[in-house]
Amino acid sequence: MSERRQYAASDKTLIVLQAAIKYERFTEIVSATGFAKATVHRILKSLLEFGFVAVSESGEYFAGPASLQLAGEAFRNIDISKIAAPHLKVLSAKMGYTAHVGALNQFEAIYITKQSGSTPYSIPSGVGQRMFLHSTAIGKCLLSGFDSEALADYFSIAELAPKTPNTIIDSTKLRETLAQVRLDGYSVDDEENVPGIRCIGAPIFDHSGNISHAISMTSLALENSIEEVREFAPVITDIASAISEDLGSPKMARAEWSRRKLT
Repeated sequence: MSERRQYAASDKTLIVLQAAIKYERFTEIVSATGFAKATVHRILKSLLEFGFVAVSESGEYFAGPASLQLAGEAFRNIDISKIAAPHLKVLSAKMGYTAHVGALNQFEAIYITKQSGSTPYSIPSGVGQRMFLHSTAIGKCLLSGFDSEALADYFSIAELAPKTPNTIIDSTKLRETLAQVRLDGYSVDDEENVPGIRCIGAPIFDHSGNISHAISMTSLALENSIEEVREFAPVITDIASAISEDLGSPKMARAEWSRRKLT
């Protein structure tokens, strides 16, 4: 970043604050901002006084109590249904199908928001509806974020109930499916939860880089083959990424998830 551009004083303060939270050393903060050392030193002094940054005895900068308190208040007030709603409208308007966002609740998923599509038929689902993880597109995305220990707990407790003849009820096959979900970046429900219904889903990453929500889009099996449903992947993964970005997800979260291997 170059100081040749004319920044307002408030802009400079925010830029230095971002750098001070990300980088520990003064020289790194100066390099990241592109500001003069005297400018960075003056702003850091002010940020220290107000508690937005702190500094260790060895001279390393880190987030101060004021920043942590502000972040905590922001996280407590996050309403993902409000954040996701405009994105679901974009998805449904573009594709015409009903879209949902589901949240993880222990070993099940719950719809937290829904956007109906423009199709002449309606999908019998609603906010608050509970779903199995193993038989739904949203559920598979949520399961794909489990680590080995959490997945082992899931298999020891959850019943892989056969919702339809297509439901995956073998734990080994489900593990293989979850590995493929991470490789593909999306999941599908090929009439595995409700006969005649196909869905495609994508994970939503939160500020910590974890998957706590997922998005799905639904169509009738008579309307789209499973191959055609898979062709919707670029659209739904882009929408999921946009929601993740609004939640403050780290940029590398999706890449790290896709590389994760379960034993």
